[in-house]
Amino acid sequence: SSGINAEWPLRPGSQLSLAALNIAMADTKSIQTAYYVYQELADKFGPTPILLNGQAVCFLLQGKSEQAEDVLQKALDKDSGHPETLINLSIVSQFLGAKDSAKRYISQVKDSHPDHPYVLRLQEKEKLFDEFSSALLSNR
Repeated sequence: SSGINAEWPLRPGSQLSLAALNIAMADTKSIQTAYYVYQELADKFGPTPILLNGQAVCFLLQGKSEQAEDVLQKALDKDSGHPETLINLSIVSQFLGAKDSAKRYISQVKDSHPDHPYVLRLQEKEKLFDEFSSALLSNR
């Protein structure tokens, strides 16, 4: 065990906040601490998609794309429509060079969660790209 409970006697929600803060700090020790928080919560409450996604982000920040993918596949097994899992799998797939898989995951999250903030931002950027492309082509 990481001993986090002894050092940080926090409720689960506070522990998740601590993990997010450690990820944002993005140094090796902080990322490792975040991973241990997610692991400790998973040991206590079971590996939920949220906790598995947190672990996957830690792996990704450490350059461990294959391990991130493995953890995200476990999250997908628990909830095949979990939007954050699908989004993170699309990102990991891009890191691993699996562009078709990345497109498939994005398509799946767009279809199943059209109002998700990530999907809305992505569609906004796609629209801007299309407008920019059209403007460039019409100026030729």
